[in-house]
Amino acid sequence: MSERVFEAFREDAERLTEVPAFELIERQGRSLRRRRRAVGAAVAASVLGLTGFLAIGDETPEEPLPAEDPEPSSLVTPYPGPTMTTLEKGTYEFASPPVRFTVPPGWNAWMGPNRFEGMGPQVTDNEKVLDQGGVDWYVGLFLIELDRMTGRDCISVDVFDHSTPAFARALARIPGLDVTSGPESTVRFGRPAVHLRLCANAEETCPWILRTPLGYASGVEAGNTYDAWVVDLDGRPFLVWAEWTRKAPNAEVRALLAIIDTIEIVAKGP
Repeated sequence: MSERVFEAFREDAERLTEVPAFELIERQGRSLRRRRRAVGAAVAASVLGLTGFLAIGDETPEEPLPAEDPEPSSLVTPYPGPTMTTLEKGTYEFASPPVRFTVPPGWNAWMGPNRFEGMGPQVTDNEKVLDQGGVDWYVGLFLIELDRMTGRDCISVDVFDHSTPAFARALARIPGLDVTSGPESTVRFGRPAVHLRLCANAEETCPWILRTPLGYASGVEAGNTYDAWVVDLDGRPFLVWAEWTRKAPNAEVRALLAIIDTIEIVAKGP
């Protein structure tokens, strides 16, 4: 085939051959590349997320548990009052003022929890034991608002409107009691308080030393120790009064002081 004929044939072939739409192909290619990049980014994000998750810990983290109520109201028992019955282990609350405390098993219900060793295993009536006397040892706790206490010459002194420091000074002047520690201003049970410890001497005693609006709360017996916390209860003095006899076992005294450590005053202002 001559060169001239070949050129003529090539020109005819070029005219008859459809030229690809390069612009359309290029647009489709750009779209495809964008989709691939989007898919790749999503996969990379998933991989990174998984990698980061695995980097935090080898185990799946547990869902956070709901906050626990440290003392659900259903677990707080109203204090039964001076019934001289044996208390179950648990947390109790006075109705007025609202004061909570926790006792171990084997304590009795009186104006506050107490324990004692009586006249023998045949005696089952706790109140009769205390009325008849002859108790070998005794430990007890009062949580009380007082209106009167014993003053000089065993004369009743009105302390209803006393401030916390004045109330503590009145305690320190009770006949028959010697101050062995304090008074010390401090914070206890989340409130301002004055602490002092007293011991009953053998030279002078009064029939009673503390009185509440409901009646007498405590007397004096030579050799007894009294651990007193006068707490500022929203402007009113509130008395945490622990006492134990000379023969009380050290373990029982420690248990009594441990109950004091559990006290929570939940009363608010009037």
